[in-house]
Amino acid sequence: MNNVIEYTNKGSREENQDYLSWSSLSDRSSIYVLADGMGGYNYGDVAAKIVAESIIEFSVQNLGKCTPVELLKESLSYANDCLMLKKMALSVKQMGCVIVVLLIQDEDAYLTWLGDSRIYMFRDGLEVFRTTDHSVVNELSKIKALSVEDIERYSAIVTKSIMGVESLDAAPIRKVKTEPNDVFILCSDGLHKEFSVSSVANCPQDALGELKRSALQANDNLSFIRIQVES
Repeated sequence: MNNVIEYTNKGSREENQDYLSWSSLSDRSSIYVLADGMGGYNYGDVAAKIVAESIIEFSVQNLGKCTPVELLKESLSYANDCLMLKKMALSVKQMGCVIVVLLIQDEDAYLTWLGDSRIYMFRDGLEVFRTTDHSVVNELSKIKALSVEDIERYSAIVTKSIMGVESLDAAPIRKVKTEPNDVFILCSDGLHKEFSVSSVANCPQDALGELKRSALQANDNLSFIRIQVES
């Protein structure tokens, strides 16, 4: 079993719209999901919970029935459908979240995401991979140098998410080989915008308490799942 540490708090916000979930699928397979409800829309906390739990539910029921890539694609589609039904039940027009999903199966890890939450991979203490944000800031940075005003104006706007609509945004999927003691960090933007993700990855477990206490002062909801691959 991989060593898993999870943490979430609302920071200085009135409510926590982040949601964490993970599950063992078999002796050699496990799945981890972090969802961040979209501010400014209705029921962000509900959207995050529905999507995360739906992805886990679909994966538990369908492991082995399709390839890992197909499993991730179909789990996102299923979660989108579940969110669509919830929107209808609540009679709301806009409701959604951004997500990151990590599936570990034997020595392979499969990653998918929509939005500006991130997955990081560390090996021997060094960052070897991180996901690329689906955000206006990231898209603008490809075509011009951004001012501080640009970053402040667009920092909260994502270009991909799960919204419970008929056309689900296409989610990239990456496959990476793992080695014993590799560390994955799934985190919301409240962590990677204000804190060092490397410090979470490399912090001894008995010292994480101090890091969590400092996170209570965050401006945004702050959440992470830290997974150390079993040796």
